[in-house]
Amino acid sequence: MYKNAVIASLVLVLLASSTATVWADSGTIQGTISSSNNAVQGEVVTDGSSAQDKASTNSIPSQPVMSPGEQATTGKSLPASFVASRQLAAITRLNLSEVQSRAVNDSFNLALLQIKLHALEFKRSDLKTQANRISTNQTIDSYTLPDTPEKILENVNYQIPPDAAPEDLFWLGPIIESNSVINGLMSGVKEIINGMNDLMKSQRDELEIAVKQLEMDGWNTELDLEEAKEGIKLQMTGQYVHLLSLQEQMKLHEEALQLLNKEQHRLQALQEQGVATADDSRGLQLEISKQMGELEIQRTNYRLALFQLCFDLGIRYDPDIILEDVALDKVTSPNRKATEEILARSYEMKRKWNELKQASWEHGNTSTSTSHGKSYLSTNVQLATKQTEQANAQLTKHINATYAEADNAYKQYKTAQLEAKDTAADYDALQRRFQLGIVPYHDLNQSSYLRQQADTKVILFRLQYFAIISKVEAMERGFILVGGTEAAVAEQ
Repeated sequence: MYKNAVIASLVLVLLASSTATVWADSGTIQGTISSSNNAVQGEVVTDGSSAQDKASTNSIPSQPVMSPGEQATTGKSLPASFVASRQLAAITRLNLSEVQSRAVNDSFNLALLQIKLHALEFKRSDLKTQANRISTNQTIDSYTLPDTPEKILENVNYQIPPDAAPEDLFWLGPIIESNSVINGLMSGVKEIINGMNDLMKSQRDELEIAVKQLEMDGWNTELDLEEAKEGIKLQMTGQYVHLLSLQEQMKLHEEALQLLNKEQHRLQALQEQGVATADDSRGLQLEISKQMGELEIQRTNYRLALFQLCFDLGIRYDPDIILEDVALDKVTSPNRKATEEILARSYEMKRKWNELKQASWEHGNTSTSTSHGKSYLSTNVQLATKQTEQANAQLTKHINATYAEADNAYKQYKTAQLEAKDTAADYDALQRRFQLGIVPYHDLNQSSYLRQQADTKVILFRLQYFAIISKVEAMERGFILVGGTEAAVAEQ
């Protein structure tokens, strides 16, 4: 019977591995684990390896430290203040709310997005000022000099008497020639000014388009900022729930190990009486060794996951830190909201809205000299429209999948509750039979373990439900996680 209990515990471990997935970048986790494995697991370096490390370190020549005003070179080391690690806070107890708050406040991605938002606003104001300074109203007087005899004779500025003799007008020829040349020059200058006006208008239009694009980038960055906050909270929820699940798994492994040790003592007593064989004891010892190995693996996984959480939160790693349970008053079937309502709040659909509005604005406010340019702008509008439709379809699919995931988690939890209730009833019945002396104490211990196993299964499914409901709530606030619970979020 103990073998059945152990096999059941292994099945439960496989179940728990999918209960709460850690929403974190696998590359970051692996890099952190590989660099901190010794520190977390407490590995000891031998004297031989220590001496070898010292020898290799001594072979590296020392470098002088550069001053703050110098550029970084190969011959000098950076100042200690530039490469100093951040201070880690000492924490003895954590809850999910504090974890989420620390993660948001300590996020480099959020800080970078906030800086980007300020930079976009400054750049937009700068370009808008430049556009306002560009004048496109430069003009030139349309007056022209008289360049024919008739125009000169009629022009009062020349004060030619009506009865002037032809021999008195010999100067008209040079004047007409000069005026014609000057008129030609003025006409050329006018064309140059008109061309400059057109060029300045084109530059101003380009600046206005750039300003509009920066405005859209600013709006999208605000959306990215809020979306990243939701993503960080959901990621931290996944990591926290994963740690709680590992704790429950370790408790179950420890209980199974205690049961196996009791069974070993019973077999030893039976061997002394000549009832049991040595083969029975060897098989049990293999099961004990296997269970101890799996328990150590769970402890290692817990330490590594806890170290990753502490690193993400900027707190000092403490293997004995207390993790409070998540707040979940009641497990109920999720109340589904309308898909259109969720899409209307979606950060992704809001970005698509901004992109479509930007493309439409550029189409209506950009002057093009050829039909190809106008066709290009029209194509951009069509492209933005089609991308919006595509995003709508994809997000709708993920919304339906998330609600289906939540429904399944609820059903699994309720099924586990019923199984735990049946197991508890079996234990109570066996306990009454034990009190009557019908069954041995060994069978009662095994039944007690099966009861704890069923209760642990309920706890794990409760944690799984909590993680998925958190995903549903984030989705209903606008953060639609693309992919399953194994997919990563922002940094954010």
